[in-house]
Amino acid sequence: MTECRIGGVLCRKVFAKQGYTPHYAEHVEDPVTGKPVLVMADPHSRRSAIIYDPERAKILWEYRVVGSSIKANPHIARLIQERVPGLKARPGDIICADLDNRYIVVDRRTRRVKWSYRPPDARWSHDALLTTDHDGLIITDYATGYLRRVAFDGRILWSRNIGKGAAKLSRIYGSTASGIHGNSYGGQILVAVNQSIRGVYEVVEENGEIVWSCPPPRGSKNVTFTLKPHSAVRTGLAELGGNITIFNQEAGGGLMAVDRDCRPRWGLMKPLTSIDGQEIYRPSSYGLYETTHVFQTLEGSIGFIDWGGASMSTVYELLELPREGSYSWMLAWARRAGSKPEFLDPPLETAEYDVTKAHCRNHGRNTVILDLYAAYSMYADTRDSEQWRPVGSVEIPAGGWGDMDLEGYTAVRISARSPGETTYTLYIHQRRLGPGLSLAYSRI
Repeated sequence: MTECRIGGVLCRKVFAKQGYTPHYAEHVEDPVTGKPVLVMADPHSRRSAIIYDPERAKILWEYRVVGSSIKANPHIARLIQERVPGLKARPGDIICADLDNRYIVVDRRTRRVKWSYRPPDARWSHDALLTTDHDGLIITDYATGYLRRVAFDGRILWSRNIGKGAAKLSRIYGSTASGIHGNSYGGQILVAVNQSIRGVYEVVEENGEIVWSCPPPRGSKNVTFTLKPHSAVRTGLAELGGNITIFNQEAGGGLMAVDRDCRPRWGLMKPLTSIDGQEIYRPSSYGLYETTHVFQTLEGSIGFIDWGGASMSTVYELLELPREGSYSWMLAWARRAGSKPEFLDPPLETAEYDVTKAHCRNHGRNTVILDLYAAYSMYADTRDSEQWRPVGSVEIPAGGWGDMDLEGYTAVRISARSPGETTYTLYIHQRRLGPGLSLAYSRI
């Protein structure tokens, strides 16, 4: 496995082979051999599910799906870890979707399909994830946009349309036995929707309720556009919601980690441009082209897939987290302002960035006034008015723009008000210039 740098970040090439274009990968323990393997799905070239030994750089098993209803599948391939009678599955079998929109379980030994299910309204069957109780599946359809829980006999237990491009699923760990540490914000499943500015959703497995999303709806605070994510994972087991959600950015290549407030923490990102309604994928200056997947390895590091090869896609492992980079997001998105000031909390923790700039667009017919308060303490307590120094006030006329430099403080609070009523968007641009942050992971 070759080491390389992408955007100055040390990575390892885990899989790259001419003629193979994996779109999905998971790093799991093979229940048949007890050894770590990379399970991949190649929907566009091989149209196959693949089990790969990264230590020996050897393909151990491959199954090519059949069918003629659609052109590209499987987009996922999951290695079944224990017996699932409802699927007739044994440890080591593979579940994926074929080219006839069937979800299938393939016998690892015989390569025969031993169970299948085709939703009656299927147009592009995509992902299938076992429920916690192993009594059914959570499934997505990329073309229709449904996210659905089904029993093994096909009964629909709940269904929710989250928009065309409903793509890959991942399971949230939950909490430790003590209940003190955890990484759920109220749900058990993450689902990515492959749309321009949407989106990653956390849902409750039992009923499909959405309990968290990035970005939140228009009109909200704290917004990061996800730029065509195809997958997402939740990492960390921190207290007080201190975890991150990592997703790929297919549009031009990249990946991004956001906190619970949907604010960027680290990543490799670039803008997506649309000209007269036509979006353009441009390779990033980091050397990424079209990033289609992120996953977590058995050792806790982050893997991702990018389509930068002439006749292949490449599976990488991050050996460092990006330390330097530029991050663009919105503190407020088409948000209303009235006579009562609203603090756009939590405060901007500017101390860890070399550059923090804010740019406000007033969409409405009345002036919007932004009041700025800065803290110098490393404990920025919003209850302690003594530590928040007024450092400026910016009035932005109807239809106008306003710009603010926010460097030199540990944290900044911004409040918005208007003498009448207006709507505004507050763009934030932050940049780190420091060196890479090294990690000491065991590497796959």
